[in-house]
Amino acid sequence: MEDNTPITIFPKTRVKPFDGMSVTADAWMQAHNEHRQALQAHDLFFHGSGIVCGLEVTANDPPDQYAFISPGVAVDPVGNVIVLTETVAYDFSASAEGLLFLVLGHGERESGGVETEVKYTHDEFVIAARPSMPKRPVVELARVMLAEAGKPIQSASDAAHPRTGELDLRFRTQLEPRVIRPVQVGVCSLGKDIPEAFSGWDYLGRECQRSSFCKLVVDTGISLAADLSRFDVVCLSASGTFKPEDAAVKSLRAYLKAGKPLLVEALDLPAESAFGVLFEKLERKLQPLPAYDALLTSPYLFNTPPGGQVLRDKLVIYATGGFSPAWSGKNAASRAEIRSAHEWGINLLNACLNRSG
Repeated sequence: MEDNTPITIFPKTRVKPFDGMSVTADAWMQAHNEHRQALQAHDLFFHGSGIVCGLEVTANDPPDQYAFISPGVAVDPVGNVIVLTETVAYDFSASAEGLLFLVLGHGERESGGVETEVKYTHDEFVIAARPSMPKRPVVELARVMLAEAGKPIQSASDAAHPRTGELDLRFRTQLEPRVIRPVQVGVCSLGKDIPEAFSGWDYLGRECQRSSFCKLVVDTGISLAADLSRFDVVCLSASGTFKPEDAAVKSLRAYLKAGKPLLVEALDLPAESAFGVLFEKLERKLQPLPAYDALLTSPYLFNTPPGGQVLRDKLVIYATGGFSPAWSGKNAASRAEIRSAHEWGINLLNACLNRSG
Protein backbone atom coordinates (compact mmCIF):
# COMPACT_ATOMS: atom_id res chain seq x y z
CA MET A 1 0.00 0.00 0.00
CA GLU A 2 1.27 3.47 -0.87
CA ASP A 3 2.39 5.57 2.11
CA ASN A 4 0.14 8.66 2.19
CA THR A 5 1.58 10.07 5.43
CA PRO A 6 2.96 13.29 3.83
CA ILE A 7 -0.40 13.95 2.16
CA THR A 8 -2.19 13.41 5.46
CA ILE A 9 0.20 15.69 7.36
CA PHE A 10 0.14 18.59 4.90
CA PRO A 11 -2.05 21.41 6.32
CA LYS A 12 -5.24 22.04 4.35
CA THR A 13 -6.18 25.32 6.05
CA ARG A 14 -4.41 28.47 7.21
CA VAL A 15 -5.27 31.11 9.76
CA LYS A 16 -6.56 34.22 7.99
CA PRO A 17 -5.55 37.28 10.08
CA PHE A 18 -7.48 40.54 10.23
CA ASP A 19 -7.10 43.87 12.03
CA GLY A 20 -8.34 43.67 15.56
CA MET A 21 -8.11 39.86 15.63
CA SER A 22 -7.70 38.37 19.09
CA VAL A 23 -4.50 36.32 19.09
CA THR A 24 -5.45 33.59 21.52
CA ALA A 25 -3.23 30.68 22.48
CA ASP A 26 -5.26 28.41 20.18
CA ALA A 27 -4.90 30.77 17.21
CA TRP A 28 -1.18 31.17 17.87
CA MET A 29 -0.69 27.39 18.11
CA GLN A 30 -2.71 26.72 14.96
CA ALA A 31 -0.72 29.28 12.95
CA HIS A 32 2.61 27.80 14.02
CA ASN A 33 1.42 24.21 13.58
CA GLU A 34 0.63 25.01 9.94
CA HIS A 35 4.29 25.87 9.30
CA ARG A 36 5.54 22.85 11.21
CA GLN A 37 3.21 20.43 9.43
CA ALA A 38 4.15 21.89 6.03
CA LEU A 39 7.83 21.39 6.86
CA GLN A 40 7.23 17.82 8.02
CA ALA A 41 5.33 17.02 4.82
CA HIS A 42 8.10 18.64 2.73
CA ASP A 43 10.80 16.55 4.41
CA LEU A 44 8.85 13.35 3.70
CA PHE A 45 7.80 14.29 0.15
CA PHE A 46 11.26 15.27 -1.03
CA HIS A 47 13.65 13.39 1.25
CA GLY A 48 11.80 10.52 2.93
CA SER A 49 12.31 8.98 6.34
CA GLY A 50 15.69 7.76 7.56
CA ILE A 51 19.17 8.85 8.55
CA VAL A 52 20.38 12.09 6.98
CA CYS A 53 23.93 12.01 8.35
CA GLY A 54 25.95 10.59 11.24
CA LEU A 55 24.25 8.41 13.88
CA GLU A 56 26.89 5.72 13.43
CA VAL A 57 26.61 2.90 15.95
CA THR A 58 29.75 1.27 17.37
CA ALA A 59 30.36 -1.16 20.20
CA ASN A 60 32.46 -0.37 23.22
CA ASP A 61 36.12 -1.36 23.24
CA PRO A 62 36.63 -3.71 25.02
CA PRO A 63 33.14 -5.08 24.25
CA ASP A 64 30.41 -5.05 26.89
CA GLN A 65 26.68 -4.21 26.86
CA TYR A 66 27.25 -0.61 25.68
CA ALA A 67 26.97 0.86 22.19
CA PHE A 68 27.74 4.43 21.16
CA ILE A 69 25.65 6.54 18.77
CA SER A 70 27.54 9.39 17.12
CA PRO A 71 26.04 12.87 16.56
CA GLY A 72 23.78 13.10 13.54
CA VAL A 73 20.39 13.89 12.05
CA ALA A 74 17.39 11.75 11.10
CA VAL A 75 13.83 12.24 9.87
CA ASP A 76 11.20 9.95 11.38
CA PRO A 77 8.22 8.49 9.43
CA VAL A 78 5.97 11.43 10.31
CA GLY A 79 8.49 14.10 9.32
CA ASN A 80 10.00 15.04 12.69
CA VAL A 81 13.65 16.06 12.43
CA ILE A 82 15.69 14.42 15.21
CA VAL A 83 19.11 15.84 16.05
CA LEU A 84 21.81 14.35 18.28
CA THR A 85 24.38 17.02 19.05
CA GLU A 86 26.77 14.77 20.96
CA THR A 87 27.69 11.11 21.24
CA VAL A 88 25.21 9.03 23.26
CA ALA A 89 26.10 5.84 25.14
CA TYR A 90 23.32 3.24 25.22
CA ASP A 91 23.23 0.34 27.69
CA PHE A 92 21.55 -2.79 26.30
CA SER A 93 21.70 -4.21 29.87
CA ALA A 94 23.13 -7.52 30.99
CA SER A 95 19.69 -9.18 30.83
CA ALA A 96 19.08 -8.46 27.13
CA GLU A 97 18.85 -11.44 24.77
CA GLY A 98 17.33 -12.44 21.43
CA LEU A 99 16.85 -10.12 18.48
CA LEU A 100 16.88 -6.45 19.48
CA PHE A 101 16.15 -3.35 17.38
CA LEU A 102 17.99 -0.19 18.40
CA VAL A 103 15.71 2.69 17.39
CA LEU A 104 15.65 6.47 17.56
CA GLY A 105 12.42 8.35 18.14
CA HIS A 106 11.25 11.92 18.53
CA GLY A 107 10.20 13.26 21.92
CA GLU A 108 9.00 16.48 23.49
CA ARG A 109 8.96 17.98 26.96
CA GLU A 110 7.57 21.18 28.36
CA SER A 111 9.16 23.69 30.72
CA GLY A 112 8.16 26.98 32.30
CA GLY A 113 4.55 27.97 32.44
CA VAL A 114 4.51 28.78 36.15
CA GLU A 115 1.85 31.46 36.71
CA THR A 116 2.43 34.04 33.95
CA GLU A 117 5.73 32.61 32.67
CA VAL A 118 6.05 31.55 29.07
CA LYS A 119 5.81 27.79 28.53
CA TYR A 120 8.34 26.15 26.18
CA THR A 121 8.24 22.90 24.24
CA HIS A 122 11.63 21.23 23.81
CA ASP A 123 12.36 18.76 21.00
CA GLU A 124 14.20 15.72 22.33
CA PHE A 125 15.13 12.22 21.23
CA VAL A 126 14.43 8.77 22.61
CA ILE A 127 16.76 5.80 22.08
CA ALA A 128 15.57 2.32 22.94
CA ALA A 129 16.24 -1.34 22.16
CA ARG A 130 13.08 -3.40 21.54
CA PRO A 131 12.41 -7.03 20.55
CA SER A 132 10.30 -5.73 17.63
CA MET A 133 9.86 -2.46 15.78
CA PRO A 134 7.51 -0.28 17.85
CA LYS A 135 4.27 1.12 16.43
CA ARG A 136 5.31 4.71 17.21
CA PRO A 137 7.32 6.48 14.48
CA VAL A 138 11.01 5.57 14.84
CA VAL A 139 14.19 5.28 12.77
CA GLU A 140 16.21 2.08 13.00
CA LEU A 141 19.85 2.63 13.95
CA ALA A 142 20.98 -0.99 14.26
CA ARG A 143 19.90 -4.45 15.30
CA VAL A 144 21.71 -7.24 17.09
CA MET A 145 21.07 -10.92 17.87
CA LEU A 146 22.21 -11.90 21.37
CA ALA A 147 22.44 -15.66 21.88
CA GLU A 148 22.08 -15.31 25.65
CA ALA A 149 21.92 -12.68 28.36
CA GLY A 150 25.20 -11.12 29.42
CA LYS A 151 27.00 -11.68 26.13
CA PRO A 152 29.04 -8.64 25.01
CA ILE A 153 28.02 -6.66 21.94
CA GLN A 154 30.67 -6.13 19.28
CA SER A 155 31.05 -4.14 16.09
CA ALA A 156 30.82 -6.38 13.03
CA SER A 157 34.12 -7.68 11.67
CA ASP A 158 32.38 -8.03 8.29
CA ALA A 159 29.67 -5.36 7.92
CA ALA A 160 28.03 -7.24 5.03
CA HIS A 161 27.70 -10.44 7.08
CA PRO A 162 27.41 -9.65 10.82
CA ARG A 163 27.42 -12.61 13.16
CA THR A 164 25.54 -13.30 16.38
CA GLY A 165 26.47 -10.70 18.98
CA GLU A 166 27.62 -8.18 16.36
CA LEU A 167 25.90 -4.93 15.46
CA ASP A 168 23.93 -5.27 12.21
CA LEU A 169 23.77 -1.95 10.33
CA ARG A 170 22.42 -3.33 7.05
CA PHE A 171 18.81 -2.30 7.65
CA ARG A 172 19.46 1.40 8.25
CA THR A 173 17.62 3.68 5.82
CA GLN A 174 20.18 6.21 4.62
CA LEU A 175 18.90 9.36 2.96
CA GLU A 176 21.36 10.40 0.27
CA PRO A 177 20.29 13.52 -1.63
CA ARG A 178 20.92 13.03 -5.36
CA VAL A 179 22.21 16.15 -7.05
CA ILE A 180 21.77 16.08 -10.83
CA ARG A 181 24.10 18.58 -12.46
CA PRO A 182 23.88 19.62 -16.13
CA VAL A 183 26.98 18.73 -18.13
CA GLN A 184 27.41 20.40 -21.52
CA VAL A 185 29.04 18.09 -24.07
CA GLY A 186 30.26 19.13 -27.51
CA VAL A 187 30.52 16.27 -30.03
CA CYS A 188 32.47 16.58 -33.27
CA SER A 189 32.54 13.93 -36.00
CA LEU A 190 35.72 13.77 -38.10
CA GLY A 191 36.36 11.93 -41.34
CA LYS A 192 33.25 10.04 -42.50
CA ASP A 193 29.79 10.83 -41.13
CA ILE A 194 29.03 8.81 -37.99
CA PRO A 195 25.33 9.14 -37.13
CA GLU A 196 25.69 6.55 -34.35
CA ALA A 197 28.23 8.76 -32.59
CA PHE A 198 25.54 11.42 -32.22
CA SER A 199 22.59 9.17 -31.36
CA GLY A 200 24.73 7.24 -28.88
CA TRP A 201 25.09 10.37 -26.76
CA ASP A 202 21.29 10.69 -26.61
CA TYR A 203 20.98 7.15 -25.27
CA LEU A 204 23.78 7.71 -22.78
CA GLY A 205 22.07 10.93 -21.68
CA ARG A 206 18.92 8.99 -20.80
CA GLU A 207 20.93 6.54 -18.72
CA CYS A 208 22.86 9.32 -16.98
CA GLN A 209 19.72 11.11 -15.88
CA ARG A 210 18.21 7.83 -14.66
CA SER A 211 21.12 6.44 -12.69
CA SER A 212 24.04 8.84 -12.33
CA PHE A 213 25.12 12.26 -11.18
CA CYS A 214 24.50 14.34 -14.29
CA LYS A 215 22.11 15.43 -17.00
CA LEU A 216 23.76 15.68 -20.41
CA VAL A 217 23.23 18.74 -22.61
CA VAL A 218 24.70 17.56 -25.92
CA ASP A 219 25.56 19.77 -28.90
CA THR A 220 26.45 17.74 -31.99
CA GLY A 221 28.31 18.76 -35.11
CA ILE A 222 30.33 21.46 -33.36
CA SER A 223 33.16 23.28 -35.15
CA LEU A 224 36.60 22.69 -33.65
CA ALA A 225 37.72 26.06 -34.98
CA ALA A 226 35.21 27.83 -32.69
CA ASP A 227 35.61 28.72 -29.03
CA LEU A 228 35.15 25.46 -27.05
CA SER A 229 35.30 26.98 -23.57
CA ARG A 230 31.54 26.71 -22.98
CA PHE A 231 31.71 22.91 -22.99
CA ASP A 232 32.38 20.80 -19.91
CA VAL A 233 33.51 17.91 -22.12
CA VAL A 234 34.45 17.81 -25.82
CA CYS A 235 34.29 14.48 -27.66
CA LEU A 236 35.98 13.76 -31.00
CA SER A 237 34.73 10.72 -32.95
CA ALA A 238 36.40 9.72 -36.19
CA SER A 239 35.97 7.13 -38.89
CA GLY A 240 38.41 7.21 -41.81
CA THR A 241 41.26 9.60 -42.30
CA PHE A 242 41.19 13.34 -41.67
CA LYS A 243 43.70 16.17 -41.51
CA PRO A 244 43.73 18.36 -38.39
CA GLU A 245 43.40 21.99 -39.46
CA ASP A 246 45.56 24.62 -37.80
CA ALA A 247 42.51 26.52 -36.48
CA ALA A 248 41.18 23.33 -34.88
CA VAL A 249 44.54 22.53 -33.29
CA LYS A 250 44.77 26.06 -31.90
CA SER A 251 41.26 25.87 -30.45
CA LEU A 252 41.88 22.44 -28.89
CA ARG A 253 45.14 23.68 -27.36
CA ALA A 254 43.33 26.62 -25.76
CA TYR A 255 40.61 24.26 -24.51
CA LEU A 256 43.12 21.88 -22.93
CA LYS A 257 45.19 24.74 -21.52
CA ALA A 258 42.08 25.81 -19.61
CA GLY A 259 42.09 22.39 -17.92
CA LYS A 260 39.09 21.02 -19.83
CA PRO A 261 38.76 17.27 -20.60
CA LEU A 262 38.83 15.76 -24.09
CA LEU A 263 37.29 12.42 -25.07
CA VAL A 264 38.59 10.88 -28.29
CA GLU A 265 37.46 7.71 -30.09
CA ALA A 266 38.86 6.16 -33.24
CA LEU A 267 36.45 3.82 -35.01
CA ASP A 268 38.93 2.33 -37.50
CA LEU A 269 42.65 2.15 -38.36
CA PRO A 270 42.78 5.25 -40.60
CA ALA A 271 41.25 7.28 -37.76
CA GLU A 272 43.84 5.89 -35.33
CA SER A 273 46.65 7.14 -37.59
CA ALA A 274 45.01 10.55 -37.98
CA PHE A 275 44.59 10.95 -34.23
CA GLY A 276 48.25 10.04 -33.77
CA VAL A 277 49.11 13.11 -35.87
CA LEU A 278 46.67 15.27 -33.89
CA PHE A 279 48.14 14.21 -30.54
CA GLU A 280 51.64 15.10 -31.78
CA LYS A 281 50.42 18.59 -32.74
CA LEU A 282 48.73 18.95 -29.36
CA GLU A 283 51.91 17.67 -27.64
CA ARG A 284 49.99 15.05 -25.68
CA LYS A 285 51.80 11.90 -24.57
CA LEU A 286 49.17 9.31 -23.66
CA GLN A 287 49.87 6.23 -21.56
CA PRO A 288 48.07 2.89 -21.05
CA LEU A 289 45.73 2.69 -18.08
CA PRO A 290 47.46 1.58 -14.88
CA ALA A 291 45.89 -1.11 -12.74
CA TYR A 292 42.89 0.14 -10.78
CA ASP A 293 42.83 3.46 -12.61
CA ALA A 294 39.82 5.54 -11.57
CA LEU A 295 38.44 5.11 -15.07
CA LEU A 296 38.12 1.37 -14.39
CA THR A 297 36.72 1.61 -10.87
CA SER A 298 34.47 4.63 -10.46
CA PRO A 299 31.57 4.41 -10.19
CA TYR A 300 31.40 1.02 -11.97
CA LEU A 301 34.05 -1.68 -11.71
CA PHE A 302 35.78 -3.03 -14.84
CA ASN A 303 38.80 -5.35 -14.89
CA THR A 304 39.66 -4.22 -18.43
CA PRO A 305 38.20 -1.56 -20.73
CA PRO A 306 35.34 -2.92 -22.86
CA GLY A 307 36.27 -2.96 -26.53
CA GLY A 308 39.68 -1.85 -27.72
CA GLN A 309 42.67 0.02 -26.39
CA VAL A 310 42.43 2.95 -23.96
CA LEU A 311 45.18 5.52 -23.43
CA ARG A 312 45.07 8.66 -21.30
CA ASP A 313 46.81 11.51 -19.60
CA LYS A 314 45.43 14.01 -17.10
CA LEU A 315 43.00 15.63 -19.56
CA VAL A 316 42.72 13.36 -22.61
CA ILE A 317 41.09 9.92 -22.79
CA TYR A 318 41.58 8.08 -26.09
CA ALA A 319 39.84 4.81 -26.96
CA THR A 320 39.55 2.55 -30.00
CA GLY A 321 36.58 0.51 -28.79
CA GLY A 322 33.86 2.65 -30.39
CA PHE A 323 32.10 3.61 -27.17
CA SER A 324 29.53 6.05 -28.60
CA PRO A 325 28.08 3.69 -31.26
CA ALA A 326 27.81 1.03 -28.54
CA TRP A 327 25.61 3.38 -26.46
CA SER A 328 22.99 3.26 -29.22
CA GLY A 329 23.16 -0.55 -29.39
CA LYS A 330 25.21 -0.78 -32.58
CA ASN A 331 27.28 -3.98 -32.80
CA ALA A 332 25.99 -5.08 -29.37
CA ALA A 333 25.20 -8.77 -29.19
CA SER A 334 23.09 -8.59 -26.03
CA ARG A 335 21.31 -6.31 -23.58
CA ALA A 336 24.15 -6.95 -21.13
CA GLU A 337 26.67 -5.48 -23.59
CA ILE A 338 24.57 -2.32 -23.99
CA ARG A 339 24.34 -1.99 -20.21
CA SER A 340 28.09 -2.45 -19.91
CA ALA A 341 28.65 0.20 -22.58
CA HIS A 342 26.43 2.69 -20.70
CA GLU A 343 28.26 2.01 -17.44
CA TRP A 344 31.57 2.53 -19.23
CA GLY A 345 30.24 5.82 -20.58
CA ILE A 346 29.36 6.99 -17.08
CA ASN A 347 32.88 6.05 -15.94
CA LEU A 348 34.30 8.10 -18.83
CA LEU A 349 32.27 11.15 -17.83
CA ASN A 350 33.13 10.70 -14.16
CA ALA A 351 36.86 10.54 -14.99
CA CYS A 352 36.59 13.62 -17.21
CA LEU A 353 34.77 15.74 -14.69
CA ASN A 354 36.95 14.66 -11.77
CA ARG A 355 40.20 15.02 -13.77
CA SER A 356 41.36 11.81 -12.10
CA GLY A 357 44.46 10.40 -13.72
